Amino acid sequence: MATLNSTDLGTITRETQTKDSNLFFYPLPLSDSNEALLLDLMGTSRTITVEGYKISTTKATLTTFVTTIETLQNGEQSGVTYVGDFITTNKTVQVQTFTWDWVEADVNRIKYTLTLLQGTPL
Repeated sequence: MATLNSTDLGTITRETQTKDSNLFFYPLPLSDSNEALLLDLMGTSRTITVEGYKISTTKATLTTFVTTIETLQNGEQSGVTYVGDFITTNKTVQVQTFTWDWVEADVNRIKYTLTLLQGTPL
């Protein structure tokens, strides 16, 4: 079961993780690519994108789910724990984006996308 700050994220339909090395790449004039300067100065970053849906028999429960996630994304984030379905290692993250979609034809379901950035909060 995937969770964010101990909140059950429901059914995960897709999880994408990108680990970026932020390399400094500087091609030299009048030279081929094998002579370019390539330095690992900036460390790495990880972006986690989670797509899923939450089902409930009451609209109030779905509203609570949305409010709980949006409260984490409050302008003063301190970092929360994300546990995924595939790789269950706990990761300290902050919420970059939260997009949700509720359709009246399917009143018991909210589809959502979360973009999380891993790191240590300052």
